[in-house]
Amino acid sequence: MIVVVLLAGLALVAGVTGILALLGQLPGNGYLGVRTPETRRSPEAWRLANAAAGPAFLAAGGALALGALGLGLIGGWIGALVVVGALLGALALFNVAGIAGARAAAAWQATRDDDEPGCCSAGGCGDHAAPAASCDPHSPAGDPADPSADCGVTGGCGSCALKGMCETETSTR
Repeated sequence: MIVVVLLAGLALVAGVTGILALLGQLPGNGYLGVRTPETRRSPEAWRLANAAAGPAFLAAGGALALGALGLGLIGGWIGALVVVGALLGALALFNVAGIAGARAAAAWQATRDDDEPGCCSAGGCGDHAAPAASCDPHSPAGDPADPSADCGVTGGCGSCALKGMCETETSTR
C-alpha cells in the first residue's frame, strides 16, 4: 500500500509539473523542471525549455499513475513487474524531457547569440565593432588571427558555428 501511495504522489508531482511547464507557469526553482546551465541563463530560456519538456513530464506522470494503479489492482509479482516497467518508463521520459528542454534552451540561446558578439566572433576579441587590429595580441582574448581567442579556450572553438558554446578554461600561457 505504501508503494501505491508513493507512486501516486510521484505521478501527481510529475503531472502538475508538466501542466505548469506547458502553461509557462513553472517558477524557476532548484527541484522541478529542466535545470541545466542552458535553461538557467534567463527566465525566457527557462520558460521555453520547460514548455518543450512539458509533454514528457505529463507522460512520465501517466506512467507512474499506471504503475500505482497496476500494483493496487493486480498486486503480486505481476503488479511488481508493472511497477518496474512504470518506473523505467518514467525515468526514460524524464530523460527525454531533459534533452528536449536543454535543446530548446540552447536553440533559443543560439538565436540570441546571432545578435550579440561572443565566442568565435568574426572580429576576434569578442567585439564585431572593434577592428581586429585594435586587439592586444598578447592577451588571451586578443589574437586577431584566431577568431576563437575571445572564448578564452585553449584549443579554440574549432568552428565559428559553435559561437556561444565554448566553455572558459584557464590558459597556461
